[in-house]
Amino acid sequence: MSIDEEEPVEIPDTPATRKAAMVLSAAPMDATSEQLDALIRRTAMVTSHVRKAMVEEEIARRASRQVEQVRAAMTEQHQHPRNIALEAEMKPAEPETKVPESGSYEYEVAIYRQAREAALERGLSPQDTEKWGTAIVEEEDRILATRRGETPEAPQPPAEQKEPVPSKVEEPEPKPVEVAQQSSGTPQARREVGRTSPHNRNTSRRKVSQLLTVLVVAIGIVAWFYHSHEVKRRAAEAVVSAAAAREQKARSIVARVKSSWNSDDNWEDTFSSKGAYITPYTIELENALIKGRPIVAFGIVGDVRKSGEQDNSIVLIQDIGRTMKWDLRFSLLSAPAITQAVLSDEDRQSNTFVIAATITSVEKISMPPDKSDNDQDYFLAHGILHEAQPIGPFADPPHQ
Repeated sequence: MSIDEEEPVEIPDTPATRKAAMVLSAAPMDATSEQLDALIRRTAMVTSHVRKAMVEEEIARRASRQVEQVRAAMTEQHQHPRNIALEAEMKPAEPETKVPESGSYEYEVAIYRQAREAALERGLSPQDTEKWGTAIVEEEDRILATRRGETPEAPQPPAEQKEPVPSKVEEPEPKPVEVAQQSSGTPQARREVGRTSPHNRNTSRRKVSQLLTVLVVAIGIVAWFYHSHEVKRRAAEAVVSAAAAREQKARSIVARVKSSWNSDDNWEDTFSSKGAYITPYTIELENALIKGRPIVAFGIVGDVRKSGEQDNSIVLIQDIGRTMKWDLRFSLLSAPAITQAVLSDEDRQSNTFVIAATITSVEKISMPPDKSDNDQDYFLAHGILHEAQPIGPFADPPHQ
């Protein structure tokens, strides 16, 4: 194995990883991988490799959940009663009647019967009607033979057919098409044409039915794509709208806390040295935090414990800075009412708090490095907690 290849990291089952998993599951769906990493870093003591593996696992789990939601929406749309009825209409219509094949015995019988009916309507005698029907059948056979490339023999009239055809029928061996053309202007002719072309009528019906089926399928596909696009667009708009509403609500809470205690919300911008933004010293934090009036800070409650004073408690808060990314923690003396408000928070694993506190001292706590040789030192600020309000699961504090 080369040095560049990384072995898969196994996530251990420890209280710290379980706490980090709960924080990840409660984070907003629009949170990025950097924001999820920051949440773990501020709530659980895990190594950087484990933290990276947990973030990748959470991103994969959220992607899988979105795929399942899209599949469920598609299945629900497909099983809608209106779509089931649409699929029933899209099935091709079955032919109403079975049309005899050209050249078959049934086909010749049908042609003969139609010719007899036409002759009877013209008022011919029974003998002339027989001649009329036989002539049309023979003509039909000759046409079919010509289409197949055969050379049909001229039909030989029987001996008893030597007597002349009545003057009422002047054209010998008339074709069905010619009869239709000669009498196309009368209702009787239209009935004759309808009776002599059942195959063409059924063929036209099938073509119309197939065309309608194609149109219905095309309309259904376009409607499905439009519906899918609308679902995705509305979901994206809902996420953006929810994030904007959450941001606006958090800003209003921060403004109220700042105004109530005349708190300093710009202490992170008072460092004179550029190096303090990365590696500050204790004296620099003391100058920024200890000002004789409360400061506004953001963080996640790590623990609440009893103090040496009666009824009061100590609230431990992990700081989430706007610009500073060092490890700063607060150990604040809290009155019973404020402590009860912190304990009543239902989303304590992920909620970010805005606090107003007066800082009295700052010290640096030295800790041994972890197994990956990561620095575990942090700064601890002591003081009095005046107010703590949850503002939601924010990876970064709201902007000023």
